[in-house]
Amino acid sequence: MAETFVLVHGAWHGAWCWAAVINQLEKLGDRAYAVDLPGHGMNRADRSKVTLQSYVDSVAEFIERHDLKKVVLAGHSLGGLTIPGVAAKIPSRIKRVVWVTALVALDGQPIVDPATSPLAAAADSAPERSIPIEMMGKEFLDGLSNDMAPAVKEYVLSALGLQPIAPLMTPVAMAPYFATGIPSSYIVCEDDQTPVAGALNWHPYFSSRLRNPTLKFVKSGHEVMFTRPVECARALHELAVE
Repeated sequence: MAETFVLVHGAWHGAWCWAAVINQLEKLGDRAYAVDLPGHGMNRADRSKVTLQSYVDSVAEFIERHDLKKVVLAGHSLGGLTIPGVAAKIPSRIKRVVWVTALVALDGQPIVDPATSPLAAAADSAPERSIPIEMMGKEFLDGLSNDMAPAVKEYVLSALGLQPIAPLMTPVAMAPYFATGIPSSYIVCEDDQTPVAGALNWHPYFSSRLRNPTLKFVKSGHEVMFTRPVECARALHELAVE
C-alpha cells in the first residue's frame, strides 16, 4: 500500500528542496507532497508578519484541502518546530511524525532566546524582520555544506531565501503533540556538523527530547535532501511502514 508523505522544509528553504526526495519516494510507490511555508518559495506572504502559527496553519490547511489521511509528516531542520503543531491540530490525519535532522524544542521554550540572541536585534532592523543565511557566519555555512560538492553548494546557497525571525523566537508547545500519542521518529544524519542552538550533535541533543522515537541513520551532512536523497527517501519509507 502506498504511503502518503507531507514534507516540511527548514529555514531559508522552500518546497523545492524536497524535489529529489519526492522523486525517490514516488519510485518506491509512495505519494509525497512538499509545502511552501509562508514567506518561502512560491508563498509570497508578508515575511514581516510570518509566525510559527502561520507555518502550522499553512501545513494543516494543505493536508485538509487535499483530504490527505494517514500522513507521514516529516520536517527538516527548522521544520521540526512546525510539525508537532500540525500533528496536534489535525491528529486524526497524521500517522507518524518524522524529524529529519531537525530541531526539537523543549515544551514552552523557543529555539532562539529573543532577549539574548543577536539575530533578534539584526532582524528588528531589517524591513521584513528576516535574515539572509549569510548572517549566520562562516562556521555555520561550512557546517551546513560540509559534505556538498562545490557545484551543489553553490546551487543550494544561491537558492536560499530570507528567513523570518519570529518563528525561531516563539515558544513551541510540545505537550499537546505528546498528548496525541502519535509515533515519533528521527532521521539522524551522522555527519551533520551544523552548529545551532547549543547542539554539539543533533543526535542525541535534539532526538532525546522526543519520547521513544524510532531512529534511522543516514551517512550524510545536514542537507541530506541534496546529498543523499535516495537514502533519505528510503529511511522515510522504512519508517512509514514500521
